[in-house]
Amino acid sequence: MKKRLSQKGFAALYMTLLVLAITLGIGLSFALLAAGELQRGANEVRSVQAYYAAESGLEDVLLRMGTGMDYCSPQPCTYTLNVGNASSDVTIGAISAGARTIASKGDQDARFRSAEAVYEISNSAPGFFYGAQVGDGGLRLENSSKVVGNVFSNGNVLATGTTEITDSLKVAGIGNKIAGATIGGDAFADICEDSDVAGVLHVNSASGCSYGSVTNAGLPINPEPLPVSDSEITEWKTEAEAGGVISGNYNKSSGIYYLGPQKITGNLTIDNTATLVLTGTVWVMGDVSVKNSGKIKLDSSYGSLSGLMIADGELALENSSISSGSGEAGSYLMYISTSSADPAISIKNSAQADILYTSAGWIEIENNTALREVTGFGIHLKNTAVITYEIGLEDAAFISGPSGGWDVTSWKEVE
Repeated sequence: MKKRLSQKGFAALYMTLLVLAITLGIGLSFALLAAGELQRGANEVRSVQAYYAAESGLEDVLLRMGTGMDYCSPQPCTYTLNVGNASSDVTIGAISAGARTIASKGDQDARFRSAEAVYEISNSAPGFFYGAQVGDGGLRLENSSKVVGNVFSNGNVLATGTTEITDSLKVAGIGNKIAGATIGGDAFADICEDSDVAGVLHVNSASGCSYGSVTNAGLPINPEPLPVSDSEITEWKTEAEAGGVISGNYNKSSGIYYLGPQKITGNLTIDNTATLVLTGTVWVMGDVSVKNSGKIKLDSSYGSLSGLMIADGELALENSSISSGSGEAGSYLMYISTSSADPAISIKNSAQADILYTSAGWIEIENNTALREVTGFGIHLKNTAVITYEIGLEDAAFISGPSGGWDVTSWKEVE
């Protein structure tokens, strides 16, 4: 009997211990599960904090870039932003094709999240498709002057002496003509007089002209508007004025100076050994003169983008002066004159420039000057002046300055 009771007691004890072990196991499992959930929850919180740190990094640098506040330089570069107990490493890429990529990596207790934004600069691309594009005033060539490229003119093209247009020539409008010209490609006009056309002459009336072949032009080509609109020029002026106003004249004859965006109420003169570096659009209400080896160029921060200077008065480039872009391929400096004078723009005596533009006045070019593109109401080339069109000008993108006109075109989380 005693043995049976002992066996029953052992069985009861065994069952009790078994139930207790199972209960403890279940409790421990729940505890471990709860601890795991708490850990996962904490990791998710840290991950979210890291993401917000990455977002904060992007917002910080975009604010700095948009308002002119300090940030790391030169680009590409990286700086660290503390966001509460988290941090973000912000990397600013260099400008490429008018855009830069900004990456931000958030860190909260070794939990990392990354975000990326693409920041593109607003620009205007007028589209310069010809070595010379001319308005109703027409084109005059004299004394061994030359256009290396195509020409489009809404007015007559009149040439004397040994002159040349190396590629095609298009003269728009009824009654407008080519006279005395040598054209290396095809030519289109209502009337041709005493000209030599190497390619196909498309004409309705010809007298004293030689050609590779000839065909009836039919209706003359329609005139084309000049590529920069008055509204664009007004917008550029507004952007220049927003950078500040200099009252009176701005004259420099030595040293290096940085300017822009800026409005000048008087004249601007860069003379002798002076160099003016444009950091934004400059609007001069008076005349502009760059002479005697003076230099104007775009700041290197323009990269492959182009910039401009606008004069309400006359613009003169002469005596070995040099005007240029940033130094990178595809960057050009465009001079604009809104004057209706003859000439509104003059360039002579071995001066060098990229693009000249006036929709209301004449441009006079002479004496061993070098240019890439010229657009004006009327253009007069003489005394060995040469315009050499550069491939890529049709895509030239003009901006008010590297510090303004940027837009965020992409914003996303990345791995």
